[in-house]
Amino acid sequence: MRKLHTWLVLSALAFAACGAEPAPAEPPPAAAPSSGGEAEPVKGGMQVEGIMGTIPSRRIEDTMQAKLPAFQRCFFEGAGEVEFIAGYVKFYFRVGLDGRVEWVHPRGSSVGHRGTELCLLNIAKQTHFPKPQGGGAAEFVWGFELETPDGVRAPVAWDEARVAATLTKHRASLDACELGDGHYVITTYVAPGGSVLAAGAAADSQPAAEKIDCVLGAIKGWSMPDPGSYAAKVSFHL
Repeated sequence: MRKLHTWLVLSALAFAACGAEPAPAEPPPAAAPSSGGEAEPVKGGMQVEGIMGTIPSRRIEDTMQAKLPAFQRCFFEGAGEVEFIAGYVKFYFRVGLDGRVEWVHPRGSSVGHRGTELCLLNIAKQTHFPKPQGGGAAEFVWGFELETPDGVRAPVAWDEARVAATLTKHRASLDACELGDGHYVITTYVAPGGSVLAAGAAADSQPAAEKIDCVLGAIKGWSMPDPGSYAAKVSFHL
């Protein structure tokens, strides 16, 4: 059975009150300890705070726990193209006064497969949360991680420096995407020979997230270093 872990990131979103952008998309967190497939408990009594509205963290966790089987199915479908697909994803939500998702984007991801990330996002967008209390919308981050399936060899892990020269060589191919001030974390699987087997991404803001497909369209045409006889996986920043 594939092991799945969840975590909740709690923060008061003071940056929005002063008009600043959220922090850049984050690198992968340390792996959560094995829990035999059960989600890690969330400490009680805490709240996820928005600029004007709040939703108790336990209510968020309960809502998202019900979505985990659907999220797992996205990974199983993605494994039809990339058998060793695995990784974490962190969603940045904005939930309106009626409990519906106004927008959500991947704030962090090491999945490396856009089709799977879109499947996950579609489920996240359709989630209905408890109504925020306090007079306004609530914003928060929630995420989970799925490990490589038992019996499947994980790809070779590369650090970002391994593709630094490739990024320099091909950076101009991203000009048409007009990235502006957006920040991205790209994760790719590199096939033997150096072709991009699959790619996914996270962005630091909703406007930046709208350009992910353009970015990945360019990156899929890049020639990466040859990993040898088995595929590699690498995450790098733009």
